[in-house]
Amino acid sequence: MNILKALLLTVLLITFEVIIRLGISALIEEYIPTEYLIHYFKLMSLIPGIIAYLIIFKIFRIKFNWKNTQNKLRTIELNILFYILILTIGLELFDRPFFDFSKIVDFIKDIAIEPYAKSEKSNISIIYKGISALIIAPIFEELLFRKYMYTELLKKYSSNLSIVISSIFFTLIHLPSYRNLIPTFIFGIICCLIYRKTKNIFYTIILHFLANLTVLILVNYGASFYEWSFGLEYNLIYWILFGIGIILTLFGIKKITTANTV
Repeated sequence: MNILKALLLTVLLITFEVIIRLGISALIEEYIPTEYLIHYFKLMSLIPGIIAYLIIFKIFRIKFNWKNTQNKLRTIELNILFYILILTIGLELFDRPFFDFSKIVDFIKDIAIEPYAKSEKSNISIIYKGISALIIAPIFEELLFRKYMYTELLKKYSSNLSIVISSIFFTLIHLPSYRNLIPTFIFGIICCLIYRKTKNIFYTIILHFLANLTVLILVNYGASFYEWSFGLEYNLIYWILFGIGIILTLFGIKKITTANTV
């Protein structure tokens, strides 16, 4: 695979998802009973993406050897899972300034800043979001961008360049949410490093799951955390936590990538 083909794959994935969503909306949205609209809109955030991934797998003839699945699961090492947990904590602390970037800029400019607005979300919304963030995203994104794209790019480019290319295209599918582009790019690089070392996609799926789970919990139930973080007003403690996040992230990466994996 070359860069152009990787770009084409990414563009097609995004395009198919948009077209499928618009097509389904045009065909059935007006016929959905009012009491089922919440389920309809939530499903529309799931189904088009799943179909788009399956189409991409078919077009590019992406096949996975599922016979090795049980073997890969058996070879999962508890010590690596422990370091993945540490890495997850580190990433949350490390990512914080990127998500707070606009507020930090306003704070530096001495512009009044408002705390993050609290939004009440129904249990139904959280369930659908959980399916998307904890099942669909970790599995489909890791299979496509790490197990397939990164591996195919390796046939033409160096490992480091393949990591950067696959991580860039992984980041593009998260547009237009600009606030998480840098954290997503860094996360993609970390997942590639882990996959390069372990050759086991389940480790990156687990990391992806835990990272999304952390965000999901904080967004929906972490109001006190955000209030405390906002109350720090980006002081020394805030940046010490950022530094701890960097240390934990680097520590987790080093331990995982230097482990004696099976």
